[in-house]
Amino acid sequence: MKLIDCTSEYWEFVRLLRTNSENTTWFYTQPNISVEGQIEYMSKNSNRYKICLLDNQPVGYVGIIGENEITYCVKPEFKNKGIGSFMVTEFMKTHDELIAYVIPNNISSCKVFEKLNFNKQIYYSYKKK
Repeated sequence: MKLIDCTSEYWEFVRLLRTNSENTTWFYTQPNISVEGQIEYMSKNSNRYKICLLDNQPVGYVGIIGENEITYCVKPEFKNKGIGSFMVTEFMKTHDELIAYVIPNNISSCKVFEKLNFNKQIYYSYKKK
């Protein structure tokens, strides 16, 4: 597995993954993201995202929203294979402080952040020591 920059060739992958019906219930907001809206957003923010490749195929993304809120998503058929943990771990190497807002019944994400020693508050947070 490896993380690569989120270049324009992956913007639609991110949009489709984020709006996949198997994923939308795990996000606090479930916006209808149009192709045009995605292009506009990513043209300004793609440098804040990374794409996870497994055997050179995109299987997930990780990024920063706002100042330090981490967001990630994994293709449904690749969940529970350590991809989320890998992506968050890699992001922790380059960010001093991260916050993760997780829906409480999103057990998989809760486990990832707890396993990686985020402090559980009303949300999960990480600050490099």
